[in-house]
Amino acid sequence: MQTDIMAMAAIWEAMRASRFFADLTPYDRDGRRLLVAVPVGLLAAAAAAVLGAASACLMVMVIVSGLDGAPAAAALFSVFDQPARAETDGQASLFILSVLAGVNGAAAMAFVAVGAWISHRPIRGYVMVETAFRARLLIAGLVLVGAIMATLILASHALSDSMPTPPLLTLAATSVDRATYTAFAIVLLVIAAAAEEIVFRGWLLKHTGAFIRHPAILMAINGLLFALIHFDPNLGAFLVRAAMGAGLTWMTLRTGGIELAIGAHAANNIAILLLLRPLSLTPEPQQPFQFTALVTVVAIGAGYALLAEAVVRWPVVTRWFGGRPATV
Repeated sequence: MQTDIMAMAAIWEAMRASRFFADLTPYDRDGRRLLVAVPVGLLAAAAAAVLGAASACLMVMVIVSGLDGAPAAAALFSVFDQPARAETDGQASLFILSVLAGVNGAAAMAFVAVGAWISHRPIRGYVMVETAFRARLLIAGLVLVGAIMATLILASHALSDSMPTPPLLTLAATSVDRATYTAFAIVLLVIAAAAEEIVFRGWLLKHTGAFIRHPAILMAINGLLFALIHFDPNLGAFLVRAAMGAGLTWMTLRTGGIELAIGAHAANNIAILLLLRPLSLTPEPQQPFQFTALVTVVAIGAGYALLAEAVVRWPVVTRWFGGRPATV
């Protein structure tokens, strides 16, 4: 028992001294700069979101027009009048995903660019401290979380008759269409996840870490704000997202960058979209809180933390992405 406590204390101290904070400067600790960066960044993000949405719409229209003709491309916009189409039509679902990826990606980059400019730091400082982006860490998050999520969801399908048909089977009719839908969905969801990660586990974590180093406080702040921004009226879903945000913060502190968190975040969304429930434009209805949701909360928070520990401690994995096994 005492050994476990000492080991946990060592991990806690390692997160407090995370490499992710190695490049902090007095500019990052200047509260006045943050007071300017937030409103200016939000204005820039709003403008960029409009441009991102327009660019995504134009890109999709060009692609669909070339494949199916201009009428088919124009018909995609009917999904805004008939939002239920996104839950049953693969092409409409990908259209909405493209717009969301364009909005989130452009808004996130604009917000972070403003923050980087005001704080006198390169944008990549919100992604990693290493000299190069560790793509293999992102892939590790995608593969490991994706495999775990897919196994759990498919096992639930096998054990329960009440589980809905996996959306992938209803959104596309043929194997080729399903493979195409899956490929595009993965790319778009990685972009969307990267956008959220660079804001929350990048910009937010970097600047809160400039003032506070206690890992529990950092995870609580990051998780709560991450849950709040999704505007879900249900307490259970709020707590699940808060646990997810806290777990992704743990990953970032332990690996010194957001690459693993991007992969894990994207894999979670990919598994849900393809195997559990389709993309929906309909607001979530208010539902009573179920205490069973607490099991999910604990499982997600602990699962993400354990995955991060496996990645930083397992020599086979750390060598694969070019890192060094953690000593604690």
